[in-house]
Amino acid sequence: MKKPKNSSPIGLLIAIALCAILLTGCGGLYDASVSGTVTLDGNPLPRGTVAFNPENPGPASYGQIDDSGHYTVMTGREEGIPSGQYLLTVVANEIPQVEGKDGGPPPAGKPITPRWYRSPTTSGLSFTIESGSNTIDLPLTSDPPSGWQEPKPRRR
Repeated sequence: MKKPKNSSPIGLLIAIALCAILLTGCGGLYDASVSGTVTLDGNPLPRGTVAFNPENPGPASYGQIDDSGHYTVMTGREEGIPSGQYLLTVVANEIPQVEGKDGGPPPAGKPITPRWYRSPTTSGLSFTIESGSNTIDLPLTSDPPSGWQEPKPRRR
């Protein structure tokens, strides 16, 4: 078999470089991104976490809420999320003004978000994440959902 007359090491290097670029792509690990704003009774939630729990097998993703109520979702240490169906939870607590015992961490502050938003089964927050950029604003209210019953206290 004869070698083509026009083959050159530079052409081969260019072809390898193009393949490497195409294989690595220009995006992150995940095919979707999600960001938005969380409000409670019309006011931005000043802190907390939005958790995206997949309905099918896959990693959970999280967004830290900043003081303006804005969040951006990350999966592990990477920005982004796999597309799919998710149940959300939103948890926010006040910052405690008390120090922890024996120099430990401070106790959790009083909850800001109503209890039903803290569980994927009671939050009522279900979303389909599409490939690409997604904006999901979460207008939470202090009014309990229809049929909400406070869980019974646990025995100690």
